[in-house]
Amino acid sequence: MQLPPDSERHLDRVILVFIFALFLLISPFKQWWTAEGSAWFLPYVLWLGIIALAFLVQRWRARHDREL
Repeated sequence: MQLPPDSERHLDRVILVFIFALFLLISPFKQWWTAEGSAWFLPYVLWLGIIALAFLVQRWRARHDREL
């Protein structure tokens, strides 16, 4: 079985990060991290995690492109 082209695999990773971000920001988890008494910095930590995940995907992509 032949692997899909690199551009399609990269798009798959971007879509997965986007879906993960939507899951955190729209799902019932939003009630948890916006609840009364939660740490004030929790939304910022979640955003930092999403940004870090996107960065790691891009970094992996750049490293993978250099190897080819």
